[in-house]
Amino acid sequence: MVEFSNRAAFVLVLVSGIVIPGVLNYYASVILGQQMLGRVVWTTGYAAMILVVWYQWLRPLDFTGPEREPEEAERKVKD
Repeated sequence: MVEFSNRAAFVLVLVSGIVIPGVLNYYASVILGQQMLGRVVWTTGYAAMILVVWYQWLRPLDFTGPEREPEEAERKVKD
């Protein structure tokens, strides 16, 4: 099996999360004449891609700032 680097996997998820639902949207809307089905397919595919990106790459990030001593924090508030 082919192993991808983290960056390559991220790009593959982004591209497939945009291209595949877009092609299916086109097929459902233009070829089949089902615009609502195309919208549902596009929305579902795009939302799934966002959830995968969040779960794999954004959720593990730690967005906390540096910790300060309590006295320093009180002094900053008073100034």
